[in-house]
Amino acid sequence: MALPGNAARKFAIAVLGLGAVGFAVFGVQWFANPIGMAQQLGIVLGNGDATSDARAVYGGLELGFGLFLAYSALSPARRTQGLAAGALTLGGLGFARIAGIALAPDGVTRATYSLLATDLIGIVVFTSAFLVSRNADRRT
Repeated sequence: MALPGNAARKFAIAVLGLGAVGFAVFGVQWFANPIGMAQQLGIVLGNGDATSDARAVYGGLELGFGLFLAYSALSPARRTQGLAAGALTLGGLGFARIAGIALAPDGVTRATYSLLATDLIGIVVFTSAFLVSRNADRRT
C-alpha cells in the first residue's frame, strides 16, 4: 500500500485517534459501570472481587491502551509501533472471541458477534494503517 507521505501520516493519526477514543470510551464505561456493562453481555458479576476485576481489566486496561494509542499518535517515531500494537491487540481479542464462540456449549448472542465484527474491522484498519505508515517511513 502506498500513499503520499502526508496522506500516510494523516491516515495513521486518524486511525490511532479513532482507536484511542474507542478504547478510552469503552474503558470509561466499564470503569464507571462494570455491572451494567457486564449485564449487556449476560455476564453476572457476583461479588466485589468480580466487579473489581472487571473494572480493572475492562475499564483500566482499555482506558490505558486508549491513552497509549493517543500518545503514539503524537510522535512520528511512535506511530508505526502504536498501529502495530492496535492491530495485535485487536487480533488477540478477535482470536480469543472466535475461540470462545467455537467453544461455547450454549452458543452466544448477537452481542458477541457484534464485538467480533468490531474486532475484525479494527484489525483490517489498524493493519492497513500500519502497512501504509511503514511503507511511507521506508521511503523517507
